[in-house]
Amino acid sequence: MAYEIDYIPVGSGEKGGDAIAFRYGNFSSPQTQKVVVIDGGTKESGKALVEHVKKHYGTTRVDLVVASHLHNDHISGLTEVLDGLTVVKMAVHCPWDHTKAIQKMTKTTASIGRIETRLEKSLNSLSSLVDLASQKNIELIQPFAGEEIVDGLYVLTPSKEYYQQLLANFGVTPEVKEEHKIEEVFSAIKEAVSWVAEALHIETLSDDYPDTGHENNSSLVLLLMIEGKKFLFTGDAGKDALTRAINYAESCSVPLNKIDFLDIPHHGSKRNLGPTILNKLMPQHAFISCPPKGDPKHPSRKVVNALIRRGCEPGSTRKGAPICHPSSDAPQREGWVSLAPESFFSQVEE
Repeated sequence: MAYEIDYIPVGSGEKGGDAIAFRYGNFSSPQTQKVVVIDGGTKESGKALVEHVKKHYGTTRVDLVVASHLHNDHISGLTEVLDGLTVVKMAVHCPWDHTKAIQKMTKTTASIGRIETRLEKSLNSLSSLVDLASQKNIELIQPFAGEEIVDGLYVLTPSKEYYQQLLANFGVTPEVKEEHKIEEVFSAIKEAVSWVAEALHIETLSDDYPDTGHENNSSLVLLLMIEGKKFLFTGDAGKDALTRAINYAESCSVPLNKIDFLDIPHHGSKRNLGPTILNKLMPQHAFISCPPKGDPKHPSRKVVNALIRRGCEPGSTRKGAPICHPSSDAPQREGWVSLAPESFFSQVEE
């Protein structure tokens, strides 16, 4: 079975995002393939996704659109996808549909209706996207761990319970009760970068870096399985979410060691991946959606080096061009060349 996994570049400076499309199946005609879009980045990258699907996939039909989580750098461009293509189904979590659970876990005295209204207003981009999908009669699903959302594509995390616990700790929800609080260590202060030398044989990526935020950990983590090959898509999921995904897959007798392809979470941040997770996954191929001027945070040089250290040659969108991971039987694209992977960094951020 043929497949093509494409990353559209997002952003032109330090800010990036995710805009991913892939297709798999028999490419002889549009009716014998599945087309999936995961996130849309900005409006510009969303438009680029539309043209990419039309030109390279030969269709205007998308079987599934996934909004991995609520951040604008992932969902803003999806309105362009919904407007420009015929979308059958969209997977998205709607926080306002979980207000009953939130009410029980927070200190608020507000009614369920008031909490729902507050969430919809606070998350305007997400609620507008959901409204647009409804207007276009696109089937909306809110999938959780264990669900197959299109042929061969499974949700590994979050579970419904984990999602609601994270949601109660979101910044836009009322103050959470102590017994439901998830501690978060985060600093938005931009610090000066200090550089240190790095050797190929010495690991500097650490499990001890603080995990990413609760909103990021709510990302849908998806496993695509095609004829024994495994492809893992992660959104902005952090170490806690990824560990849960790995453990869930193993509980289903689907070990994720030596996976064929890893979508590196959160644009290559060192807060989302550690050596323990990488040692379990040991990806053969990996792509990073990152902006041209994101170095050294997106991607982290330590993450790039850790991947290379494990025999993986990560590709990235850092040069501002789309990149593709095709199967050997996928058709050649005129003008497209082989990917030049990221190189090992001799200096990394301290």
